[in-house]
Amino acid sequence: MNETATHSNDDSAAVVGEIGRVLQAAVDAEAAVEGAACILRVELPSRGLVWRHVAGGLSRGGEPALVSTPFRIASITKPFTAAVVVQLVGEGRLALDDLMTQHLPAEYADLVPRLHVLDGVSHGERITIRQLLTHASGLYDYAMSPSFGAAIFADPGHVWTPREMLEGAIAWGAPHFPPGEGYGYAYSDTGYVLLGVIIEALDGRPLHQAYRRRILDPLGLDATYLEGFEPHRGSAIAHVHEGAFDAAAIHGSADWAGGGLVSDVDDLAAFAQALVAGRVVQPPLIDEMLDYRFRTLDPELHSPGYLGYGLGVDARDSEGLVLRGHRGHWGVLMHCHPASGLTITGTINQADRRPDALMRSATVAICASGLIDNGAVS
Repeated sequence: MNETATHSNDDSAAVVGEIGRVLQAAVDAEAAVEGAACILRVELPSRGLVWRHVAGGLSRGGEPALVSTPFRIASITKPFTAAVVVQLVGEGRLALDDLMTQHLPAEYADLVPRLHVLDGVSHGERITIRQLLTHASGLYDYAMSPSFGAAIFADPGHVWTPREMLEGAIAWGAPHFPPGEGYGYAYSDTGYVLLGVIIEALDGRPLHQAYRRRILDPLGLDATYLEGFEPHRGSAIAHVHEGAFDAAAIHGSADWAGGGLVSDVDDLAAFAQALVAGRVVQPPLIDEMLDYRFRTLDPELHSPGYLGYGLGVDARDSEGLVLRGHRGHWGVLMHCHPASGLTITGTINQADRRPDALMRSATVAICASGLIDNGAVS
């Protein structure tokens, strides 16, 4: 199914239609692999063009999904969390190079000496806010532990607390490197759990209320909510899959500040555009958020075109366009090209594949159309 809207008097209907056919074919191909819902939205706002496409079921073989179907955005939650932290920086509540311990509530103080122990030396007291945001802390990622996977598969409905997740990071694995050394990069949901705890302490309200007051309500993101902490909004949510496992029953608390939000393609596009335009975080701090550097322990972990990571926002090259945004565990993507406004959002609702083909189909089709040229609207 496709829903293509155009408000331009100049663009050829044939060009617009051909892009729509290419995008629908890409969506159909993804959904055909395992039957999960694939949803894609591509927008070129300067041209007044929006393409929305969907294929597959809410569950495998189930009722057809809609272009408006909400879905778990997983780690695309991280730019929301990072934006709140950087807003607090702008308000003078903390600084990027403050030590984490300066703002961590007292009830978590006992975890600090145990969170980051490498070769018998504790480095927890050295971790900064910037290192948490950029994954340069070296902290072990509890969410990637086989023990965590076994726990959520055994009891999907378990309501996780931040302390449980942090204790898991201590018990289930070892840190990768001392904080900030060697300009290291080790992706870590653990760091974003700590940021969520710090947000609640500084903002004086639960995390879901901080998102809503600071980002969701001001931008009118009515389909977006923190799953497990707010009532469901909108139509039935798309099921997500980990191989053969239907992960729909996993409680949203399992990744919280690192991956607990539910949204839809329209809300994600609106957020991405507002973020890169400096309407969520004001200049000059937005420039610091978007400034990226390539750091990695293993290049094979990254998709083709990955350029680097900033403060909760990554950068990727596709057809010569440097896109800013993030990816999510369930094959979710949110990418925006600041110069042209090209925005690509969507999901394949499967953890065993990446949405690279969707992003490339969109950028190839748009660039080949002549609607943008060398990163600017033609």
